[in-house]
Amino acid sequence: MDVVFIFQWLDASALADFTKTWAGLFAAVQTVHILSMVMLCGMMMLGDLRMMNVILKGVPSEPIIENTKKWIYLALVLIILTGIYEASAIAMKLAYNSFFFAKMAGLSMGIIFMLSLRNAVYLRAPEEIGANGERSESVPVWVVKLVAFTSLLIWFTVAASGRWIGFS
Repeated sequence: MDVVFIFQWLDASALADFTKTWAGLFAAVQTVHILSMVMLCGMMMLGDLRMMNVILKGVPSEPIIENTKKWIYLALVLIILTGIYEASAIAMKLAYNSFFFAKMAGLSMGIIFMLSLRNAVYLRAPEEIGANGERSESVPVWVVKLVAFTSLLIWFTVAASGRWIGFS
């Protein structure tokens, strides 16, 4: 399916004109985009490394996962909004950039993985991971660790693909 028409529309939009006119604002939005990515990666790493029992072993995992969720969601919203703003300035360049499509595929996969499998498994993490209370339907520890490792791998791929957009 040819999606170039979407990029042509974005390139001809009022948002693109505004973005290209106000370079200083673009730099500020880019800063928010990068800070949001750092927040997302930090919160994902905190939760995933905790579930792998690499960090904060003495702290129950449940409050860590619950408290990082709101920051992960905020970071995702900011990343998407600022990403659209940034993409409008270079829409036609992105239309032919394979790393951009790799990043979008990874971002989609990361969001779907997080909202479905990661959240479901972390809710059923066994006591020895550090959750409070008995779990009647807990999943094996190796499954929790595998999900945590997979989550880190997906988000690392998204970050690496995004970084390569700038090099191409």
